[in-house]
Amino acid sequence: MNALDGGHLVGRYRILKFLGAGAMGEVYLAEDPQIDRRLAIKTVRLVGRPQEIEDRKKRLLREARAAGRLLHPNIVTLFDAGEAEGLLYLAFEFVEGTDLAARLDSGPRLSLRQALRAVRQAAEALDYAHGQGIVHRDIKPSNILLDVTGRVKVADFGIAKMAGQSTELTMAGSVMGSPQYLSPEQIRGEELDGRSDLFSLGVVFYEILSGKRPFDGDTITTLVYQILHQDPLPISALRAVPPALEELLRG
Repeated sequence: MNALDGGHLVGRYRILKFLGAGAMGEVYLAEDPQIDRRLAIKTVRLVGRPQEIEDRKKRLLREARAAGRLLHPNIVTLFDAGEAEGLLYLAFEFVEGTDLAARLDSGPRLSLRQALRAVRQAAEALDYAHGQGIVHRDIKPSNILLDVTGRVKVADFGIAKMAGQSTELTMAGSVMGSPQYLSPEQIRGEELDGRSDLFSLGVVFYEILSGKRPFDGDTITTLVYQILHQDPLPISALRAVPPALEELLRG
């Protein structure tokens, strides 16, 4: 499908420009003409087999329900959800800035102070979400946004799980999340709680500090083995850090 043109309306929101694409749809910068506010509109196209369409609706509704319960300065705010002209959409707060993945790829290495600040804010966001009974399940650098002041905004609760939710919107045997950042519990298909997100955030923290992922095999099989059975190289072998910080990452 082609991206929507500038000026196109999705519900009452006017598309300004295309921002990016994912597995199920596109993200656009848009404006709400009623209150003159810019937003990020995440769209999901209702095409394919009936079961695929139903799964997409369920996933988007789950994201809306999870994100709609979260109001925190370090979590991207959801303003609206709806369906229009064959599109499901979520209207989020627009975070002007970049994401941590792009920052790690293109910018100079974060100072220890910057790294600690970013991870602390992400941890505070996750602690709040966990207190609401929501596990993110896909913590990775591209889901950690940085606004123009450097403040963290955790994004994309698309595969989040709320407490008491038993159904999985995946095929049998599949694993949810990004392979390099999976927790052992995710790999083993166990019941998850907030500790799984903290493991993934620890992987991100290691990458921020060292510029390398602690688990970075060439295949899924190798990655799974590393996460389940191997301790990563001590962070002090890659960067000078205080002993307490190395102990934190080792734990």
